[in-house]
Amino acid sequence: MLKFLATAMIATAAMAGAAQAQAQAQAQTAGPTPGPRSGERADIPFATNHGIRTFTPERQGNGVYLQANNRDWYYASFYSRCTELPYAFTFGFKTFGGGSTLSRGDTVIAGHDTCRIADIVRSGPPPEKPRKARKSRKH
Repeated sequence: MLKFLATAMIATAAMAGAAQAQAQAQAQTAGPTPGPRSGERADIPFATNHGIRTFTPERQGNGVYLQANNRDWYYASFYSRCTELPYAFTFGFKTFGGGSTLSRGDTVIAGHDTCRIADIVRSGPPPEKPRKARKSRKH
């Protein structure tokens, strides 16, 4: 009986460890990635004047990675999910007071969705998407 309980406790601990590792892996994919001064609060100057080189939205719509023209990466998180961002064909910004600097509280416009920016921090480049395994062809 004690042997069964010990085995059950070890199995439960292993499952809890696996669940914790999965949660940590998901947390690492969301938010800023490692890079120079990563996590430091920032504003993006000249964002509305063609100052954004490229962007990569998160799959869940919780934020977006932005690369400025000087090739620095930033991560902008939203107050709520921006559901159309991963699928939007149009992408724009609306800044407070019509300025050209993108800051906290400004808005990202993605398709028909408007998303308020909760925070902008420096980041490394976005994490790479996992590649699908190629199917082997049988001739």
